[in-house]
Amino acid sequence: MLNRRWSVLVSYSCRIVSTLLQREFIMLGSARVLLFSVTAVAALLLVETALAADASALRPPAGQVCPEGSFVIGFDKESNILCSETCGNGVLNEGEACDDGNTGSGDRCSADCSAESMAAVVPAVAAEKAVSAAPSQPVAPVASAAPVLQRPFVEDIDPSTAVWGVNEVVVTILGSGFGSQTTVRFQGSTYAPSVNQSGTEMRVTLTTRGLGIGRYAITVSNGPDMDVTVKKGLEIY
Repeated sequence: MLNRRWSVLVSYSCRIVSTLLQREFIMLGSARVLLFSVTAVAALLLVETALAADASALRPPAGQVCPEGSFVIGFDKESNILCSETCGNGVLNEGEACDDGNTGSGDRCSADCSAESMAAVVPAVAAEKAVSAAPSQPVAPVASAAPVLQRPFVEDIDPSTAVWGVNEVVVTILGSGFGSQTTVRFQGSTYAPSVNQSGTEMRVTLTTRGLGIGRYAITVSNGPDMDVTVKKGLEIY
């Protein structure tokens, strides 16, 4: 690199001298031109010497290299190289009794890459095995919340009439709040209706055998104190 810089500096010096000879300095005489040229070259040589000194100051002493698995991270005041940490890189470097590729302790190789005694290893291994061998605690099943019951609402009964003398009538009851717990009571009998998924419609077959002409109440219930009675639920004519 120094030879290349020397060539560049000499080339620049020659250009300066050539320029000066072609301009006003040519009138001052060859002696003064020669003196100026020598001065310019000397100044350039001083600059090159200073650059070379700075460059050599940054070079580490010969033979200094980082151990395998490490790399140069800087220089100290004496230009000695500073290397990255090597403990934990999986390579047994100088000054290390072991290197298992990590910086944890309790595995026969400590965090600073020194060998560990069995007294230090056994408790760590035992604790790890105890954690892995501990039986998993059964998870208690989450009890499903009981459905919140509400008083049913009856909007319409279809059909609301039946011809005298028939034995059964299939009735559709429209409203809301119906569910699996909903029952229908008619003339002393209790029925379990079929309820749709949205709880707004149910169908039930009522027995009308032996009933005379008149109007009969239908009661819809979701449980105790949750009854709705339609007094004119079914009319037989």
